[in-house]
Amino acid sequence: MEQQRQEYAAYSPVFWRPAKNVIDLHAQFLRGLISSETTIALRTDGGFIICQRRGDEGFVDDFAVKQPGSGNGDGAALLLAVADRLRVMDHPAELRVVTAHADQPKLSMLASLSLRLVEQWWVRELRPVAQSAVPGRITGPGFSGLFGPAPPVYDPGGLVFLAKRVGEDADIAVIEHQAAALGAVLAIVPAAPGTIRADELQQQGWRVAPDWYLGSPVSPATPRVRRSDGSSDRAPTSMSAWERLYIREPEWLQVCCQ
Repeated sequence: MEQQRQEYAAYSPVFWRPAKNVIDLHAQFLRGLISSETTIALRTDGGFIICQRRGDEGFVDDFAVKQPGSGNGDGAALLLAVADRLRVMDHPAELRVVTAHADQPKLSMLASLSLRLVEQWWVRELRPVAQSAVPGRITGPGFSGLFGPAPPVYDPGGLVFLAKRVGEDADIAVIEHQAAALGAVLAIVPAAPGTIRADELQQQGWRVAPDWYLGSPVSPATPRVRRSDGSSDRAPTSMSAWERLYIREPEWLQVCCQ
């Protein structure tokens, strides 16, 4: 996990910058997650994944493999196993997975499993023009969002503004200006890929930090199943194919957080 932290911090130094005591903080965070009945926590000798059931989706954020380029091995196996467990538990197997935009091996692996890119978080590093305002919900012309601290495992150097609603008439320059006026060191604006909004953000110098993928992972080697309506999909992989996966072993947190 430490290797991934450093790689991601190099991709987007403010957004992904880890907190100084990140290992202890992350262990505390993961301990709370894996103790929940709504969480699936799995690992192999080369990686781990944590999936939280959120409504009609499984949400995957904490997900890493040890060796670069091994995503199509352990990484794919972990995602497929999580999807299988969701099916067995009678929960939808559609997963929402967040990863760094610059993590090409993981992006390739997600695409190979038929997940699709549905959202990107565009970020802009800011120079605060005032002392930080009181954290809370912020509303501006055509937009609204949350102003406050980043998750405890990160240290961007100050408070952050995350836009939650950006209307078609919203001005990106105004969002940037108001975020800086609040005292934010970073502004985040989500946008669907290939949209006018995404093009505008790119033209104004914003950069993508995380990508968000969505779908039901299927192995490229799995044969397709023909439906009665003429459409087709790959058949789900049996859970027995992943017997080398382990769950909630005593050394689980130590393995994942280091």
